[in-house]
Amino acid sequence: MSGLSGFPTTADGMPMPADSTPPVRSGRERADLVFVYAAYALRYVYLLVLTPFYGRVLGVDGYAQVLAAMSLMNMVWLFVSWGFVPAGGREIATASRSTYGDIFWRHFSARTLLAGLALVAGIVASFASPVLARQPLIGVCAVLLGIVSAYNLGWYFTASQRPRATVKLEVLGFILSLVPILLLVRHKDDAIIVLACLLVSAFLSLLLAHWWVKREILPLRFVRERGLKLVSETSTLFIYNCSSAILVASSTFLLSLLASSSEVGHFGAAERLVSVGLSVMGPAGQIFIPRITALFARDERAAYGEIRKALVVLFGTGVAGLCFSLALGPWIVPLIFGQGFAGSVPILRMLACVFPLAALTLIIGNYILVPLHQEKILTRITIGGAVLNLLIAIPASLAWGAMGMAVARVVGEAVVASLLIHALWRMGILGRLVADFSRRKS
Repeated sequence: MSGLSGFPTTADGMPMPADSTPPVRSGRERADLVFVYAAYALRYVYLLVLTPFYGRVLGVDGYAQVLAAMSLMNMVWLFVSWGFVPAGGREIATASRSTYGDIFWRHFSARTLLAGLALVAGIVASFASPVLARQPLIGVCAVLLGIVSAYNLGWYFTASQRPRATVKLEVLGFILSLVPILLLVRHKDDAIIVLACLLVSAFLSLLLAHWWVKREILPLRFVRERGLKLVSETSTLFIYNCSSAILVASSTFLLSLLASSSEVGHFGAAERLVSVGLSVMGPAGQIFIPRITALFARDERAAYGEIRKALVVLFGTGVAGLCFSLALGPWIVPLIFGQGFAGSVPILRMLACVFPLAALTLIIGNYILVPLHQEKILTRITIGGAVLNLLIAIPASLAWGAMGMAVARVVGEAVVASLLIHALWRMGILGRLVADFSRRKS
């Protein structure tokens, strides 16, 4: 069980020994999974409350400032986080509790080295944006929010098998930001209040997270050389993260250069629905990834067992998303976006093919190759898929508009998934998974 602080406890409520690793129990695993998905559902309730509120109170111009600021925040977050999240999770999952402090401060130092660069570049970018330059403090808050978010300890709690601590902090952040936003934002010029509330809530949640783990990370120390070395070691993971993010984010923008605004609107609506569906697969990683990583270090056969379990859960989710989109797309799209978006339905049905393909890519990449320190293979394949996507997308979009972009996206995902499966076969992992599965069935 887990106490209010998020630390593992024994059945009688006493803390576990410092260097003990909680055993993997299917009952607790299911409970953790339910817990993180409950928080995931709350995240969408949060957005359903705030999105219409922003549109009604801030208006088009004010909401545009918030959206531009959040886009800048995400870029700063991505840069300062570098490739530290998967690398840190991999380290913590295979380490004893007594070494957590050394790992933490190495990652803290690496983020601090990048935060200074991000601060300067982010402020310059905010003044270069006509939307943000009208109220410079919004851009400054966005940059600071991105830096603070990059220091969050979700990776630390998740990798040490304390996913509920991450959930509690996220829920606290929702409350600390939602209440003041609803109370204080009253006019179209209040976008700065939105960013200030988000920044304060993120900072308070970050302080609480560090207070929870203070016994593990004290004494304070800054290790510049080890931080620089970590930046170098995780550069491949950063390139992989960037290529994945840019591939998804660039589709709508690229289409806007090649097709009409109506085509862009139809594709954008369908792509947004698919993005929401794909994000459903994310919380499962808080349960499976640290356990798989830890098991690879001490019980490889059990690790493959967890991978098969994740494959059933996530690939099943992907197939369900495909079937759901094919069957209910004509009803869901007009309900959410209105009758004017009927042209998004065929685009959604094509893009829905991404669901099972993305599930395979996620499992092979994050659940197998990253724990096994094979991120170079993953990065090469992902970059190749992104280049292929662009090569297909340009002529296809010119010829068929939004449908051409959707086809390019599906082809790119299919090629990446196929190449990853081939890589597993060459490494002998695919044969191991199939052999173990056949042995279990017999």
